[in-house]
Amino acid sequence: MTLVQRIVRNRTFIRTTSLMIIACSILLGVEASFTQEIPFFVVLDTAFTIYFTIEIILRILAEDKVWEFFKLFTLKKQISAKTRRKRVQIIFHEHAFWNIFDFVITAFSIFSLVVHIFEHPEFLVVGRLFRVLRILRLLEISNELKEVERKIVSIIPTVFSFALLLGVLLYIYSIIGIYLFSHHKYENADFSSLGAAFLSLFQVMTLEGWVEMMYQASSHYENSWWIKGYFISFVILTVIISFNVFVAVLTSQVQEKINAKQILEEKELFKEMNEVLKEMRGKMLAEIEELRTEIQKLREEVKK
Repeated sequence: MTLVQRIVRNRTFIRTTSLMIIACSILLGVEASFTQEIPFFVVLDTAFTIYFTIEIILRILAEDKVWEFFKLFTLKKQISAKTRRKRVQIIFHEHAFWNIFDFVITAFSIFSLVVHIFEHPEFLVVGRLFRVLRILRLLEISNELKEVERKIVSIIPTVFSFALLLGVLLYIYSIIGIYLFSHHKYENADFSSLGAAFLSLFQVMTLEGWVEMMYQASSHYENSWWIKGYFISFVILTVIISFNVFVAVLTSQVQEKINAKQILEEKELFKEMNEVLKEMRGKMLAEIEELRTEIQKLREEVKK
Protein backbone atom coordinates (compact mmCIF):
# COMPACT_ATOMS: atom_id res chain seq x y z
CA MET A 1 0.00 0.00 0.00
CA THR A 2 1.41 3.39 -1.04
CA LEU A 3 1.65 6.48 1.16
CA VAL A 4 -1.24 8.20 -0.68
CA GLN A 5 -3.49 5.16 -0.20
CA ARG A 6 -2.68 5.07 3.51
CA ILE A 7 -3.57 8.78 3.80
CA VAL A 8 -6.86 8.43 1.92
CA ARG A 9 -7.95 5.36 3.90
CA ASN A 10 -6.91 6.84 7.24
CA ARG A 11 -9.84 7.42 9.60
CA THR A 12 -8.57 10.85 10.58
CA PHE A 13 -8.54 11.95 6.92
CA ILE A 14 -12.07 10.58 6.36
CA ARG A 15 -13.43 12.27 9.50
CA THR A 16 -11.72 15.54 8.61
CA THR A 17 -13.32 15.48 5.15
CA SER A 18 -16.74 14.80 6.71
CA LEU A 19 -16.28 17.73 9.11
CA MET A 20 -15.20 19.96 6.23
CA ILE A 21 -18.33 19.02 4.26
CA ILE A 22 -20.53 19.84 7.28
CA ALA A 23 -18.67 23.11 7.92
CA CYS A 24 -18.94 24.09 4.24
CA SER A 25 -22.69 23.37 4.30
CA ILE A 26 -23.15 25.52 7.43
CA LEU A 27 -21.07 28.31 5.87
CA LEU A 28 -23.27 28.35 2.76
CA GLY A 29 -26.36 28.73 4.98
CA VAL A 30 -24.82 31.53 7.05
CA GLU A 31 -23.46 33.27 3.96
CA ALA A 32 -26.90 33.24 2.35
CA SER A 33 -28.21 35.41 5.21
CA PHE A 34 -26.06 38.38 4.13
CA THR A 35 -26.92 40.52 1.13
CA GLN A 36 -23.42 41.94 0.64
CA GLU A 37 -20.19 40.14 -0.09
CA ILE A 38 -18.01 39.73 3.03
CA PRO A 39 -14.25 39.16 2.55
CA PHE A 40 -14.14 36.70 5.47
CA PHE A 41 -16.54 34.38 3.65
CA VAL A 42 -14.48 34.69 0.48
CA VAL A 43 -11.40 33.58 2.39
CA LEU A 44 -13.27 30.61 3.87
CA ASP A 45 -14.64 29.67 0.44
CA THR A 46 -11.08 29.73 -0.90
CA ALA A 47 -9.85 27.57 1.99
CA PHE A 48 -12.61 25.01 1.44
CA THR A 49 -11.91 24.94 -2.29
CA ILE A 50 -8.19 24.33 -1.66
CA TYR A 51 -8.91 21.51 0.79
CA PHE A 52 -11.40 19.74 -1.49
CA THR A 53 -8.99 20.15 -4.41
CA ILE A 54 -6.21 18.46 -2.45
CA GLU A 55 -8.66 15.79 -1.26
CA ILE A 56 -9.87 14.93 -4.78
CA ILE A 57 -6.30 14.82 -6.11
CA LEU A 58 -5.24 12.43 -3.32
CA ARG A 59 -8.26 10.20 -3.99
CA ILE A 60 -7.39 10.06 -7.71
CA LEU A 61 -3.75 9.26 -7.00
CA ALA A 62 -4.77 6.57 -4.51
CA GLU A 63 -6.24 4.49 -7.34
CA ASP A 64 -3.99 1.89 -8.96
CA LYS A 65 -5.16 3.20 -12.32
CA VAL A 66 -6.41 6.78 -12.67
CA TRP A 67 -9.33 5.89 -14.96
CA GLU A 68 -10.66 3.48 -12.31
CA PHE A 69 -11.64 6.58 -10.33
CA PHE A 70 -14.13 7.57 -13.07
CA LYS A 71 -15.22 4.08 -14.17
CA LEU A 72 -18.99 3.92 -13.76
CA PHE A 73 -19.50 0.29 -14.73
CA THR A 74 -17.72 -2.89 -15.71
CA LEU A 75 -18.76 -5.33 -18.42
CA LYS A 76 -18.39 -8.93 -17.29
CA LYS A 77 -18.85 -11.86 -19.68
CA GLN A 78 -20.62 -14.91 -18.30
CA ILE A 79 -21.59 -18.27 -19.73
CA SER A 80 -25.06 -19.52 -18.84
CA ALA A 81 -25.04 -22.97 -17.24
CA LYS A 82 -28.32 -23.94 -18.95
CA THR A 83 -28.05 -22.52 -22.45
CA ARG A 84 -24.23 -22.39 -22.60
CA ARG A 85 -24.53 -18.98 -24.20
CA LYS A 86 -22.37 -16.00 -23.46
CA ARG A 87 -24.01 -12.99 -21.93
CA VAL A 88 -22.68 -9.64 -20.78
CA GLN A 89 -23.39 -8.51 -17.24
CA ILE A 90 -23.17 -4.81 -16.37
CA ILE A 91 -21.78 -4.18 -12.89
CA PHE A 92 -22.29 -0.59 -11.76
CA HIS A 93 -19.78 1.03 -9.39
CA GLU A 94 -21.67 3.20 -6.93
CA HIS A 95 -18.53 4.95 -5.67
CA ALA A 96 -17.61 6.06 -9.21
CA PHE A 97 -20.77 8.18 -9.44
CA TRP A 98 -19.81 10.07 -6.29
CA ASN A 99 -16.24 10.37 -7.55
CA ILE A 100 -17.41 12.08 -10.76
CA PHE A 101 -19.89 14.17 -8.74
CA ASP A 102 -17.10 15.41 -6.42
CA PHE A 103 -14.71 16.00 -9.31
CA VAL A 104 -17.20 18.12 -11.27
CA ILE A 105 -18.12 20.26 -8.24
CA THR A 106 -14.47 20.76 -7.27
CA ALA A 107 -13.45 21.61 -10.85
CA PHE A 108 -16.28 24.11 -11.19
CA SER A 109 -15.42 25.64 -7.79
CA ILE A 110 -11.80 26.16 -8.89
CA PHE A 111 -12.94 27.63 -12.21
CA SER A 112 -15.41 30.06 -10.60
CA LEU A 113 -12.85 31.11 -7.97
CA VAL A 114 -10.13 31.78 -10.55
CA VAL A 115 -12.46 33.66 -12.89
CA HIS A 116 -13.80 35.64 -9.91
CA ILE A 117 -10.29 36.76 -8.90
CA PHE A 118 -8.97 37.66 -12.35
CA GLU A 119 -11.95 38.69 -14.45
CA HIS A 120 -15.62 38.34 -13.45
CA PRO A 121 -16.53 38.83 -9.74
CA GLU A 122 -20.07 37.49 -10.28
CA PHE A 123 -18.70 34.01 -10.98
CA LEU A 124 -18.09 33.49 -7.25
CA VAL A 125 -21.84 33.62 -6.63
CA VAL A 126 -22.38 31.01 -9.35
CA GLY A 127 -19.69 28.86 -7.77
CA ARG A 128 -21.39 29.09 -4.37
CA LEU A 129 -24.71 28.05 -5.84
CA PHE A 130 -23.03 25.10 -7.51
CA ARG A 131 -21.23 24.12 -4.29
CA VAL A 132 -24.57 23.75 -2.52
CA LEU A 133 -24.74 20.35 -4.22
CA ARG A 134 -21.74 19.24 -2.14
CA ILE A 135 -24.16 18.90 0.80
CA LEU A 136 -25.31 15.69 -0.88
CA ARG A 137 -21.96 14.19 0.09
CA LEU A 138 -23.34 13.99 3.63
CA LEU A 139 -24.98 10.80 2.39
CA GLU A 140 -21.51 9.21 2.41
CA ILE A 141 -20.79 9.95 6.07
CA SER A 142 -22.78 7.16 7.75
CA ASN A 143 -23.70 3.63 6.70
CA GLU A 144 -27.33 4.29 7.67
CA LEU A 145 -27.57 7.14 5.14
CA LYS A 146 -25.90 4.96 2.52
CA GLU A 147 -28.47 2.23 3.16
CA VAL A 148 -31.32 4.72 2.74
CA GLU A 149 -29.68 5.98 -0.46
CA ARG A 150 -29.45 2.44 -1.86
CA LYS A 151 -33.13 1.80 -1.08
CA ILE A 152 -34.14 5.05 -2.77
CA VAL A 153 -32.07 4.20 -5.86
CA SER A 154 -33.52 0.68 -5.97
CA ILE A 155 -37.12 1.98 -6.18
CA ILE A 156 -36.42 4.56 -8.90
CA PRO A 157 -37.78 2.25 -11.69
CA THR A 158 -41.04 1.86 -9.73
CA VAL A 159 -41.29 5.62 -9.18
CA PHE A 160 -40.65 6.24 -12.88
CA SER A 161 -43.35 3.73 -13.86
CA PHE A 162 -45.81 5.36 -11.46
CA ALA A 163 -44.97 8.84 -12.80
CA LEU A 164 -45.53 7.54 -16.34
CA LEU A 165 -48.93 6.14 -15.31
CA LEU A 166 -49.95 9.47 -13.76
CA GLY A 167 -48.72 11.28 -16.87
CA VAL A 168 -50.90 9.09 -19.09
CA LEU A 169 -53.95 9.66 -16.86
CA LEU A 170 -53.34 13.43 -16.81
CA TYR A 171 -52.93 13.46 -20.60
CA ILE A 172 -56.16 11.52 -21.19
CA TYR A 173 -58.22 13.59 -18.74
CA SER A 174 -56.74 16.83 -20.11
CA ILE A 175 -57.94 16.01 -23.63
CA ILE A 176 -61.34 14.92 -22.29
CA GLY A 177 -61.58 18.15 -20.27
CA ILE A 178 -60.78 20.35 -23.28
CA TYR A 179 -63.64 18.83 -25.30
CA LEU A 180 -65.96 18.58 -22.27
CA PHE A 181 -65.58 22.26 -21.34
CA SER A 182 -65.24 23.49 -24.94
CA HIS A 183 -61.89 25.27 -24.37
CA HIS A 184 -63.41 27.44 -21.61
CA LYS A 185 -61.36 29.21 -18.95
CA TYR A 186 -62.88 29.53 -15.49
CA GLU A 187 -61.71 31.42 -12.44
CA ASN A 188 -60.01 28.43 -10.79
CA ALA A 189 -59.71 26.09 -13.77
CA ASP A 190 -58.36 26.58 -17.25
CA PHE A 191 -59.25 24.14 -20.04
CA SER A 192 -58.44 26.46 -22.93
CA SER A 193 -55.38 24.46 -23.99
CA LEU A 194 -53.67 21.14 -23.32
CA GLY A 195 -50.96 22.65 -21.12
CA ALA A 196 -53.43 24.73 -19.09
CA ALA A 197 -55.71 21.71 -18.61
CA PHE A 198 -52.73 19.65 -17.55
CA LEU A 199 -51.81 22.19 -14.85
CA SER A 200 -55.44 22.48 -13.67
CA LEU A 201 -55.74 18.71 -13.29
CA PHE A 202 -52.38 18.60 -11.52
CA GLN A 203 -53.86 21.04 -9.00
CA VAL A 204 -56.88 18.74 -8.64
CA MET A 205 -54.51 15.82 -8.04
CA THR A 206 -52.98 17.70 -5.10
CA LEU A 207 -56.53 18.08 -3.65
CA GLU A 208 -55.96 21.84 -3.40
CA GLY A 209 -59.35 23.52 -3.96
CA TRP A 210 -60.61 20.81 -6.30
CA VAL A 211 -64.16 20.91 -4.83
CA GLU A 212 -64.51 24.63 -5.57
CA MET A 213 -63.14 23.99 -9.05
CA MET A 214 -65.67 21.19 -9.63
CA TYR A 215 -68.69 23.24 -8.48
CA GLN A 216 -67.58 26.32 -10.40
CA ALA A 217 -67.18 24.35 -13.64
CA SER A 218 -70.44 22.41 -13.17
CA SER A 219 -72.48 25.56 -12.44
CA HIS A 220 -72.37 26.46 -16.15
CA TYR A 221 -74.09 23.25 -17.25
CA GLU A 222 -77.57 21.86 -16.72
CA ASN A 223 -76.48 18.21 -16.57
CA SER A 224 -73.76 18.94 -14.02
CA TRP A 225 -73.44 15.31 -12.91
CA TRP A 226 -71.25 14.70 -15.99
CA ILE A 227 -68.88 17.41 -14.84
CA LYS A 228 -68.88 16.22 -11.25
CA GLY A 229 -68.31 12.65 -12.40
CA TYR A 230 -65.34 13.85 -14.45
CA PHE A 231 -63.62 15.42 -11.44
CA ILE A 232 -64.60 12.70 -8.96
CA SER A 233 -63.42 9.88 -11.23
CA PHE A 234 -60.11 11.69 -11.77
CA VAL A 235 -59.58 12.08 -8.02
CA ILE A 236 -60.47 8.43 -7.39
CA LEU A 237 -58.13 7.13 -10.10
CA THR A 238 -55.15 9.36 -9.37
CA VAL A 239 -55.26 10.11 -5.65
CA ILE A 240 -57.15 7.26 -4.00
CA ILE A 241 -56.34 4.22 -6.15
CA SER A 242 -53.02 5.08 -7.79
CA PHE A 243 -51.28 6.49 -4.72
CA ASN A 244 -52.47 3.66 -2.48
CA VAL A 245 -51.29 1.08 -5.02
CA PHE A 246 -48.00 2.98 -5.33
CA VAL A 247 -47.43 2.93 -1.56
CA ALA A 248 -48.38 -0.76 -1.39
CA VAL A 249 -45.96 -1.65 -4.21
CA LEU A 250 -43.13 0.36 -2.64
CA THR A 251 -43.74 -1.23 0.74
CA SER A 252 -43.72 -4.73 -0.72
CA GLN A 253 -40.55 -3.99 -2.71
CA VAL A 254 -38.72 -2.65 0.32
CA GLN A 255 -39.87 -5.65 2.37
CA GLU A 256 -38.71 -8.04 -0.36
CA LYS A 257 -35.29 -6.38 -0.44
CA ILE A 258 -35.06 -6.56 3.36
CA ASN A 259 -36.00 -10.26 3.26
CA ALA A 260 -33.51 -10.91 0.46
CA LYS A 261 -30.80 -9.16 2.45
CA GLN A 262 -31.65 -11.21 5.54
CA ILE A 263 -31.55 -14.43 3.52
CA LEU A 264 -28.18 -13.43 2.07
CA GLU A 265 -26.83 -12.62 5.54
CA GLU A 266 -28.14 -15.94 6.86
CA LYS A 267 -26.45 -17.78 3.99
CA GLU A 268 -23.17 -16.00 4.67
CA LEU A 269 -23.49 -16.78 8.39
CA PHE A 270 -24.28 -20.42 7.61
CA LYS A 271 -21.27 -20.56 5.30
CA GLU A 272 -19.01 -19.09 7.99
CA MET A 273 -20.38 -21.58 10.54
CA ASN A 274 -19.69 -24.46 8.15
CA GLU A 275 -16.14 -23.24 7.66
CA VAL A 276 -15.66 -22.96 11.42
CA LEU A 277 -17.12 -26.43 11.95
CA LYS A 278 -14.89 -27.87 9.24
CA GLU A 279 -11.88 -26.25 10.84
CA MET A 280 -12.88 -27.56 14.28
CA ARG A 281 -13.51 -31.01 12.84
CA GLY A 282 -10.07 -31.00 11.21
CA LYS A 283 -8.44 -30.00 14.48
CA MET A 284 -10.38 -32.66 16.41
CA LEU A 285 -9.44 -35.35 13.90
CA ALA A 286 -5.80 -34.28 14.11
CA GLU A 287 -5.91 -34.42 17.92
CA ILE A 288 -7.62 -37.84 17.84
CA GLU A 289 -4.93 -39.07 15.46
CA GLU A 290 -2.23 -37.79 17.82
CA LEU A 291 -3.93 -39.55 20.75
CA ARG A 292 -4.05 -42.79 18.76
CA THR A 293 -0.38 -42.46 17.97
CA GLU A 294 0.49 -41.87 21.63
CA ILE A 295 -1.69 -44.78 22.77
CA GLN A 296 -0.01 -47.04 20.23
CA LYS A 297 3.43 -45.98 21.52
CA LEU A 298 2.35 -46.66 25.12
CA ARG A 299 1.12 -50.14 24.16
CA GLU A 300 4.41 -50.91 22.47
CA GLU A 301 6.34 -49.76 25.53
CA VAL A 302 4.14 -51.89 27.86
CA LYS A 303 4.74 -54.98 25.72
CA LYS A 304 8.48 -54.45 25.92
